[in-house]
Amino acid sequence: GTRARRVPLPPPHSAGTATMLRKSLAPVNSSAANVRASIAPREGRQSLAPGKMNRMSIAGGGRASSIGARQSLAPGRRSTLAGPGAADKMEDPRSTKDKAWTKAANERIVEYLVSHNYDRQISPKSLSAPTKKDYLHTLAFLYNKIDPLFEFADEKVEKAEVAIIAMFKRLKYPISISKAHLQAIGAPQSMPSLTASMLWLVELLEYEGRVDVARQEEFSPGDENPDKMFFDLLARSYEDFLTCTAEVDNSGQVFEDSLQTAFATKNESTQEEVTRMSLAIEAMEKEIELLQGSKLEILQEQRVLLLKDLDKFNLLIGNLNTHLDQVKTKTEELAADHTAKEEELVELQREQAELKEVVAQQDTRAIDAHRIAADRTRLAEDLRRTGREKDSLQNEIYQAEIGLAKQQTELERQIQEYHRAATELKLIPSSAKHADGISYEIPVASRGNGVEQLVALGGKKDLRDDLVTKTDTLQARQQEQVSNRIVEEEKLKEITVAAREKREEVGTLEGECVAREAALVKEKEALDLELREASQELQSIENLVANGSTHFKARVTAAKKRLDEAVRALSDLQAVTDDNRVERTAVTMRLCHMAAQHKFAVKDRLENLEVRLVAIQKDTAEA
Repeated sequence: GTRARRVPLPPPHSAGTATMLRKSLAPVNSSAANVRASIAPREGRQSLAPGKMNRMSIAGGGRASSIGARQSLAPGRRSTLAGPGAADKMEDPRSTKDKAWTKAANERIVEYLVSHNYDRQISPKSLSAPTKKDYLHTLAFLYNKIDPLFEFADEKVEKAEVAIIAMFKRLKYPISISKAHLQAIGAPQSMPSLTASMLWLVELLEYEGRVDVARQEEFSPGDENPDKMFFDLLARSYEDFLTCTAEVDNSGQVFEDSLQTAFATKNESTQEEVTRMSLAIEAMEKEIELLQGSKLEILQEQRVLLLKDLDKFNLLIGNLNTHLDQVKTKTEELAADHTAKEEELVELQREQAELKEVVAQQDTRAIDAHRIAADRTRLAEDLRRTGREKDSLQNEIYQAEIGLAKQQTELERQIQEYHRAATELKLIPSSAKHADGISYEIPVASRGNGVEQLVALGGKKDLRDDLVTKTDTLQARQQEQVSNRIVEEEKLKEITVAAREKREEVGTLEGECVAREAALVKEKEALDLELREASQELQSIENLVANGSTHFKARVTAAKKRLDEAVRALSDLQAVTDDNRVERTAVTMRLCHMAAQHKFAVKDRLENLEVRLVAIQKDTAEA
């Protein structure tokens, strides 16, 4: 084929195979030995995959392209996963502490895992706080896309963290990974940096996938991407140089001929396109020259101004029509009011005419005029007095309302104080400790509903009786607890006295044991002294016997007999002493054991009494 063959990335644990290939004879610059110049544009390089544009990374500050990585000398495909240069320590420019960024990163990682047939259930939530085992499995799954033979030999944190750090160093990850974060996988303070490193690995794999797609495209004479054509030529030439196959099968010449034909075809199509565009430009210039001498631009400007004026006039007409409708409505209302007033005036005029006619028909006398005037004066005075009484009543009502408001405020304050005290006593709500299922709350209605609705007790008319019953119950419980406390204190005193007596008894027994042991020691010392004296006497007698004295043989025999008796007496006394010591030791141990058991029993009893006393005091305080 005419496309470049892809060299697989050697696994991290494989030995270098550069010795199998021939080396370049050109001088090598030590500063640029590991980096080659990228033929891609520096900024905004289009993806080689069909129909895909550049995708901006969600990592802040951008990420160095890996197309400039050094070619691997291992046989196979060229690696695109090695970053440029060593992974220098630097601060992460991405917003790893931002929750929105972390959420987007987790979603993207999950999307990649699902699209590549991840063998476990995964979600952004589980990925945000994974277990150590899940994290290592996910990381191994991603790295297996690069090295299918890789696996974590041991999932212990001490060894796994070393493997992970070495893995990202091999991939030239530019950010240093903290061991503390790897030791606390799943912790909120550790996961942002670990998520960022995993996202970087996913982006690296996605980029490699796009490069694979681009390299799998077949070369065609009609390809309109000269960068790709030149890149294929360079890749094919470098591959032939490494494998030394161009001199054997003459494939390089065939490839150059096909490339020359493609460039010629491309040049012809480009010349045709240039010719067509030149003709179109000339036609457009002629049309512009014709239009420059006309008044089309002036007329267009006037048309725009007229359209703006038309919009303004339409808006003004709409406003005037609205105002006209309002004026018509107001005129109709005034006309109806005028008609009603005229009808009322006609009615009053008719009534006035009737009254005049009645007055004209009556006989008018002076006494009637005086009586009417007096009635009018009296009625006016009654009207004024009624007005004053009304004002006085309104003032009294106002003062009563003020007093009612004050009483209402005071009542609300007292009810709030009652609720606070009931809450402290655990009587409110009904589910409280001392409520016993009874609701002791007093609901208060809002102001302005009248005095009779101020305290809306409803069915709580027996609230006072419930409170009195509860008080009596608490007082009875308090008295009972006080009595129990007195009884327990008396029992505590009795136990204390008994413990003190037991301690005195144990002290007396210990004193007796010490005295008996001292007496036995003295007896043993006396016997030892007597035994030494008998031994000395025996030695002197034996010396005399050795000198041949017959007289002393009898004395030696008697001395030996007394010595044997003394030894037997000492043995008997020693046996009695040993028996007494064993017996004393047993008695002493038994007494110590009994004293210890009694001490622990007294201590447990005292602790129980203290716990009960604290509970009684707490219940008494709460009551």
